[in-house]
Amino acid sequence: MPTSDRNEINGQYRRPRAHFPVDRPLPSVRPRSLLTGSALLLCLALLMALAMIPLRAGEPDAAETLRDTGKTLTAECAVTQQMTYAPCGHRVTRRIPLPAELTGKTLTDLTTAYEGWQVTSYAPDAVEMERTFPIHCPQHIVLQPDESGMLCSWQNKYGDALSLVKTLDVAVNELPESIQDEVRRGKAFDTLEALEKWLEGAAS
Repeated sequence: MPTSDRNEINGQYRRPRAHFPVDRPLPSVRPRSLLTGSALLLCLALLMALAMIPLRAGEPDAAETLRDTGKTLTAECAVTQQMTYAPCGHRVTRRIPLPAELTGKTLTDLTTAYEGWQVTSYAPDAVEMERTFPIHCPQHIVLQPDESGMLCSWQNKYGDALSLVKTLDVAVNELPESIQDEVRRGKAFDTLEALEKWLEGAAS
């Protein structure tokens, strides 16, 4: 039979048979999967956009915070110190005037005078620096032995060192061995009364 007549029977046109069912439903897409995919694409787009945004006004970069490094410090310069105390995690901000001997000095002279501190912002009339200390902050009374092994109460009164408050009549080796190491490192209390009450129970 000629090709032009293969699809015609009794003068009527017959539609060619498809190689696959034409009424087969399309795969369905779950709304939850669609929303999840859209959210992921949106997050990626936001991250890429944020990565290309420069620093906002009022958020200077490192070069800006250490501006005027070649200029000398003025007598009116204010020093802001940010102190972090590792044992308790507390932070204290202290503001002091520039020591008179540093007037007219440079950033190099300042870092030499404040050994152990990191200068985070420098200008002739304002300096900021920070440091982490291995002691408790001034909010605590600390139980710790002195060099002879006698227990004492201490307090950080000046920000960077512990000062003796009271010598106690108990040696550290009189405490149970399970707590001696903790006390040698320094055990902090909110008040002297709380310290003495704890020590009374521990030593009995």
